[in-house]
Amino acid sequence: MQTILIDPTAEDAAQVFAGAERLPTLQGKRIALLDNIKHNAEYLLTEVGDRLRSEWGCDVDLIKKKTYTKFCEPHILKSLESYDAVITAIGD
Repeated sequence: MQTILIDPTAEDAAQVFAGAERLPTLQGKRIALLDNIKHNAEYLLTEVGDRLRSEWGCDVDLIKKKTYTKFCEPHILKSLESYDAVITAIGD
């Protein structure tokens, strides 16, 4: 019997980048809530969206990915460019 060694390290190092700058205010901003469709993520995002609307007057849209097991679809990523900010959550 032959032993096979599997190397669990990543082949390529992830690209490091700085996060987006903070918005100076949330007042009146367009915010996308990206739901990865795992259990309970929608409940959390709905609550966050309700608070953004009531406390900051934000225009909020809930957008759902097709599946949580894969990257976001290209057409959804493109649509997110029109928002001032995107918030995502993982449920379970």
